[in-house]
Amino acid sequence: MRSVLATIALWTGLIPAARAGDLTITVERLRSAFGAMLVAVHDDPARFPSDWNGAVALARIAAIPGSVRVVLPGLAPGRYAVIAVHDEDDNGEMSKGAFGFPREGFGTSNNPVFVGPPRFGPALITVTGDASISIRMAYF
Repeated sequence: MRSVLATIALWTGLIPAARAGDLTITVERLRSAFGAMLVAVHDDPARFPSDWNGAVALARIAAIPGSVRVVLPGLAPGRYAVIAVHDEDDNGEMSKGAFGFPREGFGTSNNPVFVGPPRFGPALITVTGDASISIRMAYF
């Protein structure tokens, strides 16, 4: 019965529906102005972190030393993992060196400590409207 009443209240506007919001991402600790800053928002663990075509939102901006801010407008309410890559060689992807170690900086939402590649679960954030997060870049 409660679910029926909640549904009726939602339809009549008594309970506001969740709305799309802007996700503001501040990426910190960029080491140079070379290349670009790539940011991808994922809602699918199978596509995180490297399937850029499977991201629900993407941004590419010029890199500057220090920090940059990216605003992704109209993100639907949900749970997402965000990855940022400092694409210093400007080839559109994270370049890797020997043994698959990244040659470029990267970071994810929630700034988890990495042991291996970034994982979806530790990077999950919940977006219910306008939100702001900070991502710290790591270089190896």
